[in-house]
Amino acid sequence: MSLKPIKTEEDYRQALVEVERLFDAPLNTPEGDRLEVLTTLIEAYEEQHHPIESPLPYQAILYHLESRQQPVASFIEGLKRRGVSEQVIQDALNEAFLINS
Repeated sequence: MSLKPIKTEEDYRQALVEVERLFDAPLNTPEGDRLEVLTTLIEAYEEQHHPIESPLPYQAILYHLESRQQPVASFIEGLKRRGVSEQVIQDALNEAFLINS
């Protein structure tokens, strides 16, 4: 694959295949340089055509808890121990519920 701008989904898929092939290329080699350029091109294409939206705060918290298999109740207890008031916690939970429904 020759280096060129990524303009189409086909270009994008080809670039991903090439990155996978070059993934373990050593730094400061022609292959490593090619990998670096391709990942930069892919990143620019993804930002424009496949943007990832930031999660809402409650979604980020739930993901964090689920990925560590930590119950929500222990997270809430931790907030209380750090001085977060019951009202603030309740308001946040209500807001998350309203957004999610």
